[in-house]
Amino acid sequence: MKYLILIFLFTSCSHSLTLNPKGCYSKGLIKNLEKKIYTIEKSVVSFGSSSEHYLKEILESNKIDCRKIKNVNYTFKSDALDSILSVLPFIERKTLVINYSKD
Repeated sequence: MKYLILIFLFTSCSHSLTLNPKGCYSKGLIKNLEKKIYTIEKSVVSFGSSSEHYLKEILESNKIDCRKIKNVNYTFKSDALDSILSVLPFIERKTLVINYSKD
């Protein structure tokens, strides 16, 4: 049992999750918007050292045209299940939250 804990400690390494805005050109603002804000939440799982996801692909999978978005803000958060799964070797799970407003 002691060796199993050591294996988890040494094989659970940090991961890099990134969201690439390539193909979807919107502005990120640090101010409150007066327009209606829409939210998309998606669980992102990566196996290995790093993972890159594209904003355009995520929006298209939710049937949203990138050209109709005026402002966008995103963040990665971790809930209890994300933390438990991230203890496993070579697995990283986070929840991606995208807030956006349309024209």
